[in-house]
Amino acid sequence: MATQMHDMTEEELDKQLENARTELRELRFQYAVARSLQNPARVGQLKRNVARILTVKNQRRSGNAPAGKQAAQSSAGKSGKKGGKDK
Repeated sequence: MATQMHDMTEEELDKQLENARTELRELRFQYAVARSLQNPARVGQLKRNVARILTVKNQRRSGNAPAGKQAAQSSAGKSGKKGGKDK
């Protein structure tokens, strides 16, 4: 999901952000009125999507944005170990 966002244009990101915020607002309103939701996990998904989009936009603004697919491929080969010492 995040790698797809890095490949999107600013306009696409803005549209996705607007859609996610609108749906989140509607779900919050629905919960306030009915005190129940059919899919309460959707609220968390939308909040995480908003955070992902804002992160990508901020990375681009600061110049720390990964290079899309190339960054995903190069980081896939890393083992994830810290320190490098085996005990």
